[in-house]
Amino acid sequence: MSEITVSCPSCTARLKLPDASLVGKRARCPRCSERFVVQPPASSDASTAARSAAAAFEESEELPVLPAAPMQGQAARWVPDDAPAAAPVPAPSAQPAPAPLMPVVPQIDLSVAPGAEDGGAGTSTVERFAGRRRRKGKSSATWVSLAVTGLLVLAVTTYFWLEQRGGRNDVAGNVPAKNPGWEQEKQQEADSNVAAEQLSPTDGKPVSLSHIPFTPHLICHLHPADLWSSNAQMSEFRALLGDVGLWLENFIQTRTRYTPQEISELTIAVNFGPRMTEPDLALVVRLDERQTIRDLERRFGGRMRPDLNSEAAVYEAADAAFLLVDEQTFVAASLTLAESLADYSGVAALASPDMEALIQQSDRDRHFSLIFDREIIDSHREDVFQETLLPAADRILFWFGGEVESVCWSMHLDPDCYMEFLMHNSSDSTPRKVQRNLLAQLDQLPEDILGMVRMMRPGTLGTRQMIGRFPAMVQALRMGTTAHVAPGMARLVTVLPQNAAANLAAASVLTWNQSLVTDFEAEMPVASGLGKEIPDKLEDRLRMKVLVIFNRTPLQEALGYIAESIGTELVLDGDGLKLAGFTQNMAQTLELGEVTALEGLDGIMQRYAKEGDPLVLVVDEQKKQLIVTVKSKAAADGLQVYDTASK
Repeated sequence: MSEITVSCPSCTARLKLPDASLVGKRARCPRCSERFVVQPPASSDASTAARSAAAAFEESEELPVLPAAPMQGQAARWVPDDAPAAAPVPAPSAQPAPAPLMPVVPQIDLSVAPGAEDGGAGTSTVERFAGRRRRKGKSSATWVSLAVTGLLVLAVTTYFWLEQRGGRNDVAGNVPAKNPGWEQEKQQEADSNVAAEQLSPTDGKPVSLSHIPFTPHLICHLHPADLWSSNAQMSEFRALLGDVGLWLENFIQTRTRYTPQEISELTIAVNFGPRMTEPDLALVVRLDERQTIRDLERRFGGRMRPDLNSEAAVYEAADAAFLLVDEQTFVAASLTLAESLADYSGVAALASPDMEALIQQSDRDRHFSLIFDREIIDSHREDVFQETLLPAADRILFWFGGEVESVCWSMHLDPDCYMEFLMHNSSDSTPRKVQRNLLAQLDQLPEDILGMVRMMRPGTLGTRQMIGRFPAMVQALRMGTTAHVAPGMARLVTVLPQNAAANLAAASVLTWNQSLVTDFEAEMPVASGLGKEIPDKLEDRLRMKVLVIFNRTPLQEALGYIAESIGTELVLDGDGLKLAGFTQNMAQTLELGEVTALEGLDGIMQRYAKEGDPLVLVVDEQKKQLIVTVKSKAAADGLQVYDTASK
């Protein structure tokens, strides 16, 4: 049979059927989904086909037409022809549906229709299917992209929300775990630093940089009237300084035109310019009493510099320039700074970043303060030190190490000798690291000095004895020094009795002077006269002289120092101390000076003589060993107690 063409009675769409056997069956338009009965086409032989189909209609069921309801944009479009639509036929009466037959799928025109070039209704089934697959792939990729973007936005939004809530774990109530040991260590460091600050005998403001006409690289601040007073302690201290004290007194009087006794406060500032050039020098002088303008001008010995652009009074002398601030304050500077003095009248100089933190922590009420940039001093050491002083200066600068950028050393001599070192660390280090390194160097310092002293050959017996005791004094200095960690810097604090400060100053000056004439490259003398011969018997060793000056020194360190000084091993019985409630860190404050080792040990024992179970000393000649324990433990171990008091 040849194919026939029928029209949808609703939308007039043209449907092509394979043959006339489908006439009379119920069909559904793929375009508008209208259900209708297939009518024969309007032709001469259509009536015959209609009659043959009418007989089969009663036994037929509704004809399924595929696709039943195409999705918009995915199924082919049916393009209607120009032929007029057939008249609709009334629906037959309802009858029971027979058993379903094999559905007949109407043949759809697969020829190219208008719009096929851009995926319209004229596109073939294969092409439409391929296009649907491509569109499905694009749709899946789009959804994946949207999902990833949404997750990223959600993650960023959640992160910032949690940050505002105080942390990513706050929502779940899980606070990040803390390290109790680390927190405790930091708290102990903070408490230790606060305790060290409270040891300071002064509580003054930071050293002032007012009227200094440049950025200082070295600052020396002192109170000459106090240091050069008639006080017995100060007089002894100045005498022990020897040539250093005489040089400083002459320098002050030459530069300021006033004696140290007339100056209440003096600030010396130095700026190092290009290498091998003379540095700039300025001294801010605050007199003890007010002076008249005429007396000040007479002391300056120069004429006032005419300057129409400034009201500052600047005087020029043959060797210096002076800025008169008021009747009690003036500035003495290098002659080349005369013009700059007028600009800096009443203005404070800007400190370098490496020194600013130390200046803010300084105390202008202390007798002496020295603040300097270590790196700049190191690069200009030829300009700072004489040629004979360079080896010793290099040792000092090297001792601080490259981890220290700037140093503030201050000292106060009343009532005790108080010294403080503040060291600002470099960018590649930390205050805690500087503290640990300095402690290690302090522990090694007495041995290093002992090695230097053994190379020296002083000319007089008194100098030889004083230099010979210098390593022991340094050891006592180490025992009285504590190290702390402060914000942005490391802190060393030393507290010594008055006589210890005087002896240490004298030994330091003598050792320094002797180091200038000592050839440290030569072979060590076989017998220098400075070393101690260690006797064989312990009782003879206990009669050897040691310097006993302890200031809150732990018990184990104090006993270790005495034993080391006489070349003998000492055992501190920790278990025995626990029985009596003692600890190895009990602070020892004892000022005996130079005494025998036995007297030093007895001084420690007497502090606990009235306890229920006192400390005792055991001398083991066979093992060449000293043992410090408690009385009950010595009796239990069958040890003979050595009577330190009677001997």
